[in-house]
Amino acid sequence: MYPTLWGTIDTYTLMLLIGAFSAILGFYFYAKKNDFEKNYRLDIEIIAVISIIVGVGSGMFFQWFFDLLKQNHEHNAFSMTFFGGLLGGVVIFIVIYLLYVKKKYPQHNFTELLIIGPACITSAHAFGRIGCFLAGCCYGIKTDSWLGIKFPDLPYKVYPTQLFEAIFLFMLSAILFYLALKKKNRYTMPIYLFSYGTFRFLIEFIRGDDRGAFFLSLSPSQWFSIIAILIGIAIIVIFTKKDKKSLEEDK
Repeated sequence: MYPTLWGTIDTYTLMLLIGAFSAILGFYFYAKKNDFEKNYRLDIEIIAVISIIVGVGSGMFFQWFFDLLKQNHEHNAFSMTFFGGLLGGVVIFIVIYLLYVKKKYPQHNFTELLIIGPACITSAHAFGRIGCFLAGCCYGIKTDSWLGIKFPDLPYKVYPTQLFEAIFLFMLSAILFYLALKKKNRYTMPIYLFSYGTFRFLIEFIRGDDRGAFFLSLSPSQWFSIIAILIGIAIIVIFTKKDKKSLEEDK
């Protein structure tokens, strides 16, 4: 049972809501700066909310699926995996965009959303990790270090990996928002995929909750991380080649 505020809403859900709000607010400022028309901005924000809801369900489904593969009979119906949620949310966002937004607003390009998207996702994720800390899940391995924290349900101290990740995500989000809002840098997506993929792959080694060896002693999140890193590198290579070609054509 997650701790609650005022007996009505648990702290985990509260952090998810704050994270979702921070993501939508980040897009709002990006839309205002780039003079997006109001109707287009509102449609994107509505689709973002739908994607977040679908993402939560997708995250729960993937967690259930991995628990099933591990034959984990103590599955928590409300537990979820971030990468599973990200996959579901992104897929539904792209589908709705292609079927609805692209036809309604042909003057806009999907790539303009790819610039701000990573910053918004990272901001929401950071608050979500604070929610994990307050809920006492996603903690690290046992430690006697001064960095260790003792959760009520554990008889020993563990690394607060939720806070480590939240700090990293807030820092990464700040960088990505700067690149998107100030520089309109199209490399925000590969920077996000490579940076978070690398961080998540490494921090999984000190996760203390049941991660489950999925294949070659790596957790499902580590395999998702490897895929994210490879996609990030591939995008950087593609962009670099396009930039080089453009320079040669301008000469």
